[in-house]
Amino acid sequence: MERGDPLGARCTAIVRCLAEEERWRLSPEEEMALAERACAYLRPGSSDAQLRTVIGNLRRDSSVVEAMRCGEQLGHSEAWTEWFGQVRAILHHAGLDWTRDDALDLDDLAQIALLELTRSLPSYRYGSRFSTWAYQVITRGVQRHLRDMAAKKRAGEIDRGTDPRELAIPVSEGELPENQVRDQVLAALVQEELRAAMGPRNAEVFRLWARDDLSVEMIGRRVGLSTARIHAIIAQARKHLRGQATIWYWHEVSAS
Repeated sequence: MERGDPLGARCTAIVRCLAEEERWRLSPEEEMALAERACAYLRPGSSDAQLRTVIGNLRRDSSVVEAMRCGEQLGHSEAWTEWFGQVRAILHHAGLDWTRDDALDLDDLAQIALLELTRSLPSYRYGSRFSTWAYQVITRGVQRHLRDMAAKKRAGEIDRGTDPRELAIPVSEGELPENQVRDQVLAALVQEELRAAMGPRNAEVFRLWARDDLSVEMIGRRVGLSTARIHAIIAQARKHLRGQATIWYWHEVSAS
C-alpha cells in the first residue's frame, strides 16, 4: 500500500486485513465504521504500522474507553468503579501505595490517580493499549502529587533524605511491558472478586496455587487444610471466575 493513498482508503484496507487475521467477524458496515473512527486518531502521513496499532487498540479497548469518556453512555459508572480497583493495583505495582503523610491513605491516592486519569482521558488516541497509557498517566500523576506535597512541607515535618520519586519503579515504554501491567491488574481483580465471593482464606488459597505455583500439599500445610479441601476450593474458585465477565475481559486482554 502506498503512503500517498487517502487515509480513509488505507484504514479501510487495513481493517479488512486485520479482521481476516484476527477473525473479528465484522459486517461491511462495521468495518467501515471502525475505519472511520480510526481516521479521527491518525494523520495522513501515518505509517501502515501506526494504522494497524490504532485500529487494533480501537477494536480491543474502545468499549471501555468510550464508556469512561461519556457520562451518558451505558456502563459509564461501572467502568469507573472497575477502574478504582485497578488503580489500587497499579499504585501497588509502582511502589506508590503508601505515603509518609498520615492524612493520606491508599484510597486517597487512588482518588488522586482517578482524577488525573479523568483529566487526561480526552488526550488518549489509541497509540498504545489503554492499560499501558493509563499506567503511565496514573503513576506520573501520583508521583507529581507526592512531589508537590513534599515541597510544601515545612522543614523537619518529613524525612528530606527520601525522595518519593526514588520509591517508584521508573515509568517508560521500554521498562513497562504491557503484559506486566495487565497481569498485575488481572491478579488484583481476581483477588478482589474471590475475597468478596469466597472469603479471604479461600482467595489466598487460589492465589498460592495460581500465582505462586505452590502444590496443593504445600498450600494445605500452610493454611491447615486437607489436600482434598484445597482441590475443592480451587475448583470452586475457577468455576466462579469463569462466570465473571470483567475477569474474562482482562484475561483475554492479557492473552492478546
